[in-house]
Amino acid sequence: MTTETLLQRATEILAPFSKGNNNPETNRLDVEIEASDLPSATAALMDNQWGYLSAITPTDLGKEVNKLELLYHFCEGAAITSLRIYLPREDQPDVPTISDQIPVASFFERELGEMLGVHVVGTPDSSRLFLPDDWPDGVYPLREEFSMEQAAPVEPRETLPEMGRVGNKFTVPIGPQHPALKEPGHFEFAVDGEIITGARMRLGYVHRGIEKATEKRNWIQNLYLLERICGICSHTHTSAYAMGAEKLAQVEVPPRALAIREIVAGLERIHSHLLWLGVAAHEAGFDTLFMYSWRDRETVMDLLETLTGNRVNYSITVLGGVKYDFTAEHSRAIHKAMNYLEERIRYYLHIVTTDASFLQRTRGIGTMTLEEAKYFGALGPTARASGLERDVRIDSPYGAYHRFPVSLITDERGDLEARFEVRMKELLVSCFTIRTIVDNLPPGELAVRFPRKVPAGETVSRVEAPRGEAFYYIKSGGGESPVRLKIRTPSLCNWTSALNKAVGHQLADVPMLIAGMDPCFSCNDRMITVRRKNDSHTLTWSQMREYGIKKYASIREPK
Repeated sequence: MTTETLLQRATEILAPFSKGNNNPETNRLDVEIEASDLPSATAALMDNQWGYLSAITPTDLGKEVNKLELLYHFCEGAAITSLRIYLPREDQPDVPTISDQIPVASFFERELGEMLGVHVVGTPDSSRLFLPDDWPDGVYPLREEFSMEQAAPVEPRETLPEMGRVGNKFTVPIGPQHPALKEPGHFEFAVDGEIITGARMRLGYVHRGIEKATEKRNWIQNLYLLERICGICSHTHTSAYAMGAEKLAQVEVPPRALAIREIVAGLERIHSHLLWLGVAAHEAGFDTLFMYSWRDRETVMDLLETLTGNRVNYSITVLGGVKYDFTAEHSRAIHKAMNYLEERIRYYLHIVTTDASFLQRTRGIGTMTLEEAKYFGALGPTARASGLERDVRIDSPYGAYHRFPVSLITDERGDLEARFEVRMKELLVSCFTIRTIVDNLPPGELAVRFPRKVPAGETVSRVEAPRGEAFYYIKSGGGESPVRLKIRTPSLCNWTSALNKAVGHQLADVPMLIAGMDPCFSCNDRMITVRRKNDSHTLTWSQMREYGIKKYASIREPK
């Protein structure tokens, strides 16, 4: 179906619940509904197989309007339908849960409660997901009146169940500091003997308050802030943000700049997947594969440094284009690197599909069917390994993907082996696409002028990160800074499937089940805090810069 047809179909489905609708963007339908109608409207979309819940974006509209705004975004191909709900700004306004229909909504709903103070009625888990245990009750960081003075630490709440033994049943805590985890996350697994019977998780150990911080910085400053959300997919975040800001500012990026952005995105995908391959191999006890894949990852890291001057935060994107051009010498270096990497990737593909000891840890483990992938809202290679054809680069081409499309890689088996195979084949596609773009790089300018102030409006920007769809909601009030910027990264959606599929497996399978979805805690957790010596308040790094507290000058900001 065309985008227009899909939006018309959504209009018909939601007509019984609509209090009014409009099209804020050409590919987006906005339907205002009552909060009480949310479960019914969601059920209508699900029963008609219209899209998947991509994100919930909450906004405090301020004391003058005296309302909170919730947007439930459903995506189908390039079409987006947003259910808009207005709530009063009382202490904890009610909204019904939809997690019984869409499991991934439970993570979004926990964030609604702790960040904006919305009471989600009927949600299976209302515990904190991101805020620390010593954060005071009734203080919501996304409220307009929030100040850091309100966040003075209190006595930490009890978060773990009492440990004990009932027969062969235990609750086993893992993390936030654990040798099987490369980043901090806390998991609780209920086990009967060695078999997992339940699982839950807690994030936020590297939360940095980036969404709130963007409201205090101008459009250009935010580009460099958002780039530091993640060191593995920094270009993904700048691309999503730049696309949204450029759309609001009605700026058309030159074709050459778009092509260069796609090249860097492809290189970043190779970097990310090779890094993941090494980590996953290490969790399986295959340290030789870990060493080899990370050695070859240096090839693409060195290439990125040659092209952009940086190995981690490449910083090639600017609002309106890119910073650096690619020369003939760069083209030769890219071809040489792609030829080498393609040979190595084919070798790794052979290893992960034939090595007997490795297959014991992957074949038939964590199997997720196509229907389960849809139900859990899986994204990226995790979804495509279950046969779910979901890829923003293909469903809703952006940037240069119209001119230089990529092939969709899927698998029907849905287990860990399939996820390894899908990622390796995706790397072969990336090598081919990068070479094609380099040989056909459009001529022209690298950037156009971007205005200091962006016209009022809102937009949704979606890109395909190495782990799946990254979702940006950007709202401008017509000034030099965004009014609201909401980021939903793919790992937050994939956690639902990983935790559910852990049930029934042995506890020893947990490291591979977690590694198999390629989680990124840094992307999920967007507030490092420092406690002052003389009082109980906390300050973020951005506030220390803003107020120029010299006593912290010798402390380096965490990466």
